[in-house]
Amino acid sequence: MEINFHLRNLDSAVKPQAARIEQRAAQAAEDEVAFENSRALTTALQNTPESRDDVVRRATELVGDVNYPPPETIRMISNLLAIQMKSEGGGSS
Repeated sequence: MEINFHLRNLDSAVKPQAARIEQRAAQAAEDEVAFENSRALTTALQNTPESRDDVVRRATELVGDVNYPPPETIRMISNLLAIQMKSEGGGSS
């Protein structure tokens, strides 16, 4: 009489456990990185002023400037809009 032990079944029962532990460790490391990134973002947002005076001052100056935006910029924007209208079939040919 021969007794045959199927050791493959025992091996497969042990290996997934080790894989799960490695996956949990990797997930914990990812969570820690995500938490650190979140903390850094929160700190940066708290340290950012509500408005930047220099940018607001520059925008106010530009709004009051009759030569802004320059004619070349307006021409380029109008060309892009015309191209877009033609591609949508809204232009007459």
